Amino acid sequence: MKNIIITNNFKEFNKKVEEYIEKYKGKFGCIVSFNGFVREYDVIDGKKIPSKGMKIDDDIFEKLKVIVNEAKNKFDVIDIVIYHNTGFLNIGDRVMSIAVFARHRDEGFKALEYIIKEAKKYH
Repeated sequence: MKNIIITNNFKEFNKKVEEYIEKYKGKFGCIVSFNGFVREYDVIDGKKIPSKGMKIDDDIFEKLKVIVNEAKNKFDVIDIVIYHNTGFLNIGDRVMSIAVFARHRDEGFKALEYIIKEAKKYH
């Protein structure tokens, strides 16, 4: 696996994104990003059900490593940085932040969508 940056420290995530902006200057055309938060409801069988929050296990990091490696190879993006929260998350808490460094927005958006869809399988 290539070097993969996944952290549960949001300051570290932001610091790494800034480092990568300098590191890859001139190589990337865009940074496509996503920020996900715990909603006040879940959708089950098409119905909105009030939520009390969500639980994220620590094993999410191993799963994300595989997903990120797949996304890098499949969409040929330059790099990806991920923040993911763990434990019991309350309504309004940040669940995940992703920054995809890509040459072109099309491959960046595709990689981002892939990561989100795959990660949601474990939430």
